[in-house]
Amino acid sequence: MRQRTELFGLGFQPFHNVAEVAINVLHTEQCDAGRLPLMITPNVDQVVKLERSENTALKARLSKAQWILADGQPIVALSKLSPSTDALPARLTGSDFFPEMWSLLKTHLDEKVFFILPDSALGERFSVERGKNVKFYAPPFFSLEDEEAFGKVKAEIEQHLSVFEADYIFIGLGFPKQEHLAFHVFDYVSGKERPLPKVFLLGASFEFYYGLKKRAPRIWQKLGLEFVHRLLSEPRRMARRYLIDDVAFVKIALKELFRKGKK
Repeated sequence: MRQRTELFGLGFQPFHNVAEVAINVLHTEQCDAGRLPLMITPNVDQVVKLERSENTALKARLSKAQWILADGQPIVALSKLSPSTDALPARLTGSDFFPEMWSLLKTHLDEKVFFILPDSALGERFSVERGKNVKFYAPPFFSLEDEEAFGKVKAEIEQHLSVFEADYIFIGLGFPKQEHLAFHVFDYVSGKERPLPKVFLLGASFEFYYGLKKRAPRIWQKLGLEFVHRLLSEPRRMARRYLIDDVAFVKIALKELFRKGKK
């Protein structure tokens, strides 16, 4: 069992690179005790959102994920400052992980892969690229607060999984839609006599993979400044997130350091 680095109530895994993560995922047949075959990649924005009271129950379930990767340089830096926490060796993003995992899966064609994506054109590309045992579903726009619309999406996913017993499920619908759908998948499949699929919550990684969205230059990524590139690229969408909402991370980080220092 790999030692975890505990921060914000989440057990981050100290992998050194995404290639190491992909190999681990491929060869993991049984999760650690009490954990689900789920990957999450929290960044600063998600840490802030998970600290909100309305997400307490969601955070508790996400904390049981088998693979928790730090997609945020501030999280990695905090692990190095904390006196009672083993430092995380690297920032590991979902957008870097997916190409590694996808490359491996293209050599394991018997594994069934299911995508839940924002655009059916993305699904078509993945189907053509791998050529075997790939299915996808692109739900219509829906709100989690709209029980009828959300219920229809869940029912359609159940219909897909009833005839296509996926081994791997990749979801890219953003927080918190993809999180709630992942747990619905687990709840649905756990009622069947078959193993749970490995589920990955990777946000915009699939759009980055095909260049539909541009990532920051590599040097910006290494310096932990990818958020600046996203802010400049999508100012209307990202300004409130990075300049207002995520400022709360400073308080959360200081609280975490203080709590660790008292141990």
